[in-house]
Amino acid sequence: MDITKRQMQIVQAAIKVIAQQGYEKLTTKNLANSLGVSDAAMYKHFDSKKELIYMILSYFQHISNQSIEQIKSQNLSPLDSIRSFVLSRYELFTADPDLAMVIFSEELFKNDHSFEGNLLTVMHIHRDEVMNYIMQGQEIGQIRAELNPLHLFRIIVGSMRLTVTQWNLSKHAFSLLEEGKSQLQTIINLIELRD
Repeated sequence: MDITKRQMQIVQAAIKVIAQQGYEKLTTKNLANSLGVSDAAMYKHFDSKKELIYMILSYFQHISNQSIEQIKSQNLSPLDSIRSFVLSRYELFTADPDLAMVIFSEELFKNDHSFEGNLLTVMHIHRDEVMNYIMQGQEIGQIRAELNPLHLFRIIVGSMRLTVTQWNLSKHAFSLLEEGKSQLQTIINLIELRD
């Protein structure tokens, strides 16, 4: 991902503004104020608000791709690959709650539908990876073969999305990582093929 240090600071500031104040409050003036620079300085790094949102989505895709590559490099079993994938998301969102608010916000997409394609790209990468783990697990007899891989992906990732949303709405009243681990173990108990 080609991004300068200053652009990364702007991306992180934008994520914070959207998460804490809403998409409508993402203005050049608000960003400049949060970074302690002039409005004009913002335009040196991004031509428009739209370009900035694309950069945020690219940033999330970059983080996701790094996580997937790390899983691949570890030669994990299919179930452990699923565990690693899901827990890496919970760890990411625990460390950066504002990013979780923005990525799971539908506010971005109701204002500008052109962003949907970018998020769908990330979702499809996730879908393909997790379904691959599931199908590998089914082939080696680790995951129940009669279960539809797409449905399992939706259960795994959909439950994660709901848990993150509840965590955000509760103002982080519980440990996202601990609840996520427990919930994931319940899913694994349901799908794992045991002797």
